[in-house]
Amino acid sequence: MRFDGASKCFVTPARPEVWALRDFSLACPAGQLTCVVGPSGCGKTTLLRLAAGLDFPTSGRVLMRGRPVDGPPDGVGLVSQEGTLLPWRRALANVTLGLEIRGMGRAERRAAARAVLERVHLARDVERSYPHELSGGMRQRLALARALCPNPRILLMDEPFASVDEPTRHHLQGDLLGVWAADGQTILFVTHSIEEAVYLADRVVVMTFGRTVAEIPVPLPRPRDRLSQEFIDLLLLVRRAFTEHVDAKGGDA
Repeated sequence: MRFDGASKCFVTPARPEVWALRDFSLACPAGQLTCVVGPSGCGKTTLLRLAAGLDFPTSGRVLMRGRPVDGPPDGVGLVSQEGTLLPWRRALANVTLGLEIRGMGRAERRAAARAVLERVHLARDVERSYPHELSGGMRQRLALARALCPNPRILLMDEPFASVDEPTRHHLQGDLLGVWAADGQTILFVTHSIEEAVYLADRVVVMTFGRTVAEIPVPLPRPRDRLSQEFIDLLLLVRRAFTEHVDAKGGDA
């Protein structure tokens, strides 16, 4: 997955031009987990929408497996902060949605969905629950399961754990890392949390005003100890990048 000089301009009644991305370039090697951190309004969500084929760059290109993205590409899963679960479908039916659209038979898709639910630690007794009957953490596990069920090679994640409490967030991060370690997807994960980025990522990209301003590798072995000096040192390194490139320009870190 690669962004090659991608820019995106929106026109609004209040302002003639709003540039969400400006000449943005980033390569995400196969199997790498890249976290993008930045303040609100810096273009993180626009970045994922372009990668998912839900919007298109004003200039530049977005490439998926070497081909320009001209619509939702095959083999790509998207998880948002809200989860976007369908409230009228039960949990299992939400997870099977992608396979249903592809025409897979009922028994086969239900078996695939149950296998994925087990991987994200959702018990069989939630299958017939509606999303509103589940906790926030369970809904996010369900959204992750739905994205994983078609076996995507690329996962796009837009602050998926921001709405849950810290202990639940840590459990969800562990679930994600477990799936990624087993399957080796390419993951592009955007977050406001520097700590989350350093815990998850192979590489942290700091973004502001629609541009990349720093790329910091995270060479720590997994599982990572959030209290280790090495972890804290990297946390401070990313924080300094924020201070230099974001806070100093009036960004909302």
